[in-house]
Amino acid sequence: MLQKLDIHNLAIAHDVHVAFSDGLNVITGETGAGKSILVRAISAVLGGKLTSDFISADADSLRLDASFTLPRSGPLRDMLGDLVADDDTALVTAREVDRSGRHKYRINGRLVPLSTLRLVGEHLVDVHGQHEPQSLLVRDNHIQLLDAFLGSDVATDRQLFAAQLSELRAARRQLELMQTSQTEREQENAYLQFASEELEQAHLKPGEDTLLLAEQRLLDNVHELQQQLGEASVSLTGGESEGSEGLIRQVGHLQHAIDALCSIDPRLSDVVGLLDGAQTSLKEAESALSDYLGRLELDDGRLAEVTGRLDTIARLEEKYHRNLEGLIDYRADIDRRLHEWQQQAGDEGGLRRHIEELETNLSRLGASLTARRREGAPILARRVEEQLSVLAMPNARFVCSIEQSVDDQGIAVGDERFKASETGLDVVEFLIAPNPGEGLRPLREIASGGELSRIMLALKTVFAENDAIPTMVFDEVDAGIGGETGLAVAAKLASLGAYRQVIVVTHLPTIAARAKTHLVISKDQAMESTAVAVHEVTGDERVRELARMVSGDRASEAALANARELLFP
Repeated sequence: MLQKLDIHNLAIAHDVHVAFSDGLNVITGETGAGKSILVRAISAVLGGKLTSDFISADADSLRLDASFTLPRSGPLRDMLGDLVADDDTALVTAREVDRSGRHKYRINGRLVPLSTLRLVGEHLVDVHGQHEPQSLLVRDNHIQLLDAFLGSDVATDRQLFAAQLSELRAARRQLELMQTSQTEREQENAYLQFASEELEQAHLKPGEDTLLLAEQRLLDNVHELQQQLGEASVSLTGGESEGSEGLIRQVGHLQHAIDALCSIDPRLSDVVGLLDGAQTSLKEAESALSDYLGRLELDDGRLAEVTGRLDTIARLEEKYHRNLEGLIDYRADIDRRLHEWQQQAGDEGGLRRHIEELETNLSRLGASLTARRREGAPILARRVEEQLSVLAMPNARFVCSIEQSVDDQGIAVGDERFKASETGLDVVEFLIAPNPGEGLRPLREIASGGELSRIMLALKTVFAENDAIPTMVFDEVDAGIGGETGLAVAAKLASLGAYRQVIVVTHLPTIAARAKTHLVISKDQAMESTAVAVHEVTGDERVRELARMVSGDRASEAALANARELLFP
C-alpha cells in the first residue's frame, strides 16, 4: 500500500507531503484547487507520463518520492531481486526531471530504467484517470478487458497467437514476392548470369588500370626517351669527334689542375675531394643511363596489348557505371545474389509447408481463445450486472458480444476463414441495456457520463476480485453522479476499501463521508505565486469540509447538520 507521497516543484505543488492510510482515502477541495495533481504525481512516480513542462515556474527541476509497504514474499519481491534486502519492509520509488528534459528513476535509492519502474508500478497501484471511462467507448479495448478477466493463460496464448500471426504475414509476403515477381526475377537472373560470365572472363585485378596506364605512357614515349637520354649520355662522356670531351673528363682535368696547386696551399685538398666525388657520381650516372638505354626498346606488340587491355577495362566501366574496384565488388555481389536466388527458388516448397504449419497452429490457438472467451464472457457479464445492481442500476443487462468476420485470406476454422488480428479471431464488444424494455446497445451509444463511470467502477471491482494490486486510485470516478446513485457509489468504494487501499478524488460528500482518511487540498495565492497544500481533516474541521461540499457554506447550521448526519448516520 502507498504510505507517503512527497512532491517537490510539480506545477503549483512546490513542497507537498501526504500520508495515506489503508482502506478508503478521499481527496477533496474546491474546484481548481489542484486535486488531480496528486493523482498525476502517483502515476508519474511509478513511470507515468511526465515532461519538464510540469516543473514549477521558479524551479530548475522537480522530484517525486513515494513510499510503499513491501510484502514479505510474493511475485513483487521476487521481481525486485537485489533492489531490496531480505529485511526491507518498505519500497521507495523516486523520479526527477530537470529543465533539459533529463529524467532519473530510482528504486530504494538505486538508479533503474523507466521500464523497470513501470513494471514495479503495475504491481503496486492501479490508477484510473478522469477520462478513463471514455476508454470504454473504444471497442478495441473491450477484448483487452475480457482477456484480463480470463487470466494469464489466455494472455499467454494471445501473445503466442500474435507472434505466429506476424510470422505468417511475413511468410505470405515472401511467398507473394516469389510468385508475383517470378518473370522479373528470371529476367534479372539471366542478366546477372551474363554479367558474371563477362566479368569473370575479364580477369580483373585490383589496381591493374594504374599499372597499365604507366606502362602505356612509357611505351608511347620510347623514341623521345632514347633521344633525350642519348644526348645526356654524350654530355657525360663526350662525342666521337676529335677534341670532344664530356663532363667526366672535364671534371677530371679540373681535379688534376687543383691537385697540383695543393703544394702551394694544402687547404685546396678539400676542393680536390669534392671534385673526386663529383667525378665518381657522374660515372655512376653515366653507367645507369647506359644500362637503361640498353634495355629501352620499342615493343609495338606489347603496346597494342596494353592499349587493348585498357580499352576492355574502360568499356566495362562505362557499361556497368563502376570503376575497376567497383567492377570487382559488383562481380562478388552478383555471385551472392545468384546464390540467394537459387536458394529462394529451392525454398518455395519449404515456405509453403511452413505457412501451412503456421495456419494450423493459428487455427488451433484462435479456436481455443474463442472457446475460452465464450465460456468466460457470461461470467464477466453476470459479475458486472451484480456490481451495477449495487451501483443503482439494478435492472441493467450487460453482455460481452463475441463475433468473427469472414475473410477469404483469414485463418481457417472448420469450413470458414475468419479475419485475424493480434488478439485472435474475435471481435469483442460490450453491450448494455441500462433500463427495462431497452434493447442492448454498444457502450459508445450511451450518452450518460454517470452510467459510464458506474460501468467502469463495476468492471474495476470485478477485476479487483481477481488481481493482487494493493492500491486503487480513482480520479473523479463520480463524474455525473449524485443523489441515491452517489450513495451507491460511496458504498461500493467503501466496500473496496475493506480489503485494499483505495484513493479517490471526489466532489461528492456522500463518498467523502465514508473515508477512513480525508485529505483536503487547498490553493494559496500570493501576489506573484500560487501554491497548493494538503492536510488531513478530522473532527470539526472535517465536518466543515463536508458542509462546504454539501452546500458551499462551511458555517451554516443546515450544512453542518447535514454533514454530521453523513458522518454519523
